[in-house]
Amino acid sequence: MPRYFFDVHNGGRYRDDIGTELSDLMKVRKEAMQLLPNLARDDVPEDGDHRIFTVLVTDEDGRATYSGTLSYTGLWLLR
Repeated sequence: MPRYFFDVHNGGRYRDDIGTELSDLMKVRKEAMQLLPNLARDDVPEDGDHRIFTVLVTDEDGRATYSGTLSYTGLWLLR
């Protein structure tokens, strides 16, 4: 079964050195889609109101296979 690596970019870069075995590309997409909200939930910035979370998926040969991005923006409405 092919192994895919889910590198995270969210103000820093975190390389996935272990990877995940997945049987097809639709499962790669689903895994990335589930990872993004979990990242955002655990890493909403305390020092600002904007953060972009990106997952770049590569295959065993290092080829980019899928990329997903989720953006968080907060805005104070009090005057």
